[in-house]
Amino acid sequence: MRDLEKAAGVSRETIRFYIREGLLPEPERTHRNSATYTEEHLARLLTIRRLKDERFLPLSVIRALFSGQQAGWLEPQMLPEIDHLLRDRLDAEGERVDAAQFVVDNGGEPDHLADTIAAGLIAPATDGTISPRDQRILRLLIDGGHIGFTRERGYGGEGYGRLADIMHSLAEIEVREFFARVAPHVGELEAADMAERGIGLLNQLMAELFTREVLALLSERRRTANDNRSEAASNGQDQQA
Repeated sequence: MRDLEKAAGVSRETIRFYIREGLLPEPERTHRNSATYTEEHLARLLTIRRLKDERFLPLSVIRALFSGQQAGWLEPQMLPEIDHLLRDRLDAEGERVDAAQFVVDNGGEPDHLADTIAAGLIAPATDGTISPRDQRILRLLIDGGHIGFTRERGYGGEGYGRLADIMHSLAEIEVREFFARVAPHVGELEAADMAERGIGLLNQLMAELFTREVLALLSERRRTANDNRSEAASNGQDQQA
């Protein structure tokens, strides 16, 4: 345990917590008060630290990523054409346009383009053009800047990267779950139908859940502030008495 603490840079309490939560495998116990940890434990701990500290993922998401590693979703015989089927259905038709000119035409700043590319939110082709979907993403981010979500206030740059990481992690979890739970039981066309409709439902569900959580947090903030004021007033009365 002492060696693992030092190598991973985490406390033994954290290691034991991760074991209880299923994020780390149980060590081999040679005696009642002795346990052997392997390179697998160290590699897993370093991965957890990276996902938490660099990608800001909660433990629930990290656990889901670990549990889905053996889902078999990369097996070539499992729904081999579903990517083409979904792309034909979900990629809207439209012209590719020059990314830099698009930013200018929509009143954006050069930083908008640089930040979104660096974060992986859009992916221009080698000729500098972007797809209709990337145009919509870029326009939404530019609109955000117009209403006050500017780079000077901390929106963009690292914030864009965090958003891209969250979306990638969610997509990875859902794709792995789909291949593990649905793909073995349906044909390719049915799978494409389910995935197409499921993506639309999930997009709507995320919007509703996000709105609910924001409002809940703001309500909790108000309750906490009121409780603090009440406590302060009560303490002041006690001191006067």
